Amino acid sequence: MADSREDSEPAYVSRWKEATTGFDRVRSVASSLEEPRTAGWIADEAHVSEPTTRNHLERLVDLGVLVTDESARGKTYYPDPVYTRLTAIQELVAENSETDLTQQATAIQADIETWKAEYDVESPRSLRASVTDDISVEDAQQRLRTAADWESAQYQLSLLRDAIDHYETYTARPPASV
Repeated sequence: MADSREDSEPAYVSRWKEATTGFDRVRSVASSLEEPRTAGWIADEAHVSEPTTRNHLERLVDLGVLVTDESARGKTYYPDPVYTRLTAIQELVAENSETDLTQQATAIQADIETWKAEYDVESPRSLRASVTDDISVEDAQQRLRTAADWESAQYQLSLLRDAIDHYETYTARPPASV
């Protein structure tokens, strides 16, 4: 007889569970967190029992993928920012030539310059502050979306600059031994 929980879960959850392991789901949920979360919250999102989720989370902490914190809610987990950044740089270097990285950085820098000129501000923070100006609700919402895009672009640009600045170091391989 099938578990009543499995009978009531959406089809996409069933497919996700069939295609992945519990560890994969816990890692996927925990790696995409934008704020610290408890093991119980992550277990619910990953569709894994809480005790098993705790074991997987502690393994990810030991591997340096996650960091923990104690809060009023209990122990919380969050992606390690250093691990996250280095993994992103590793992917950029593995998937792009130095020329590709430079072209991507140039395109992002052009987007930022466009936003500066369009809104006559120097930063996403200044753009957010401008929503108090006498503008329509739609304009205010657009400015908030653009500020979020701008911050994301700045982060991506910082990754690209790091990848470009250290491209030779990151792509160097030791000589084969004879």
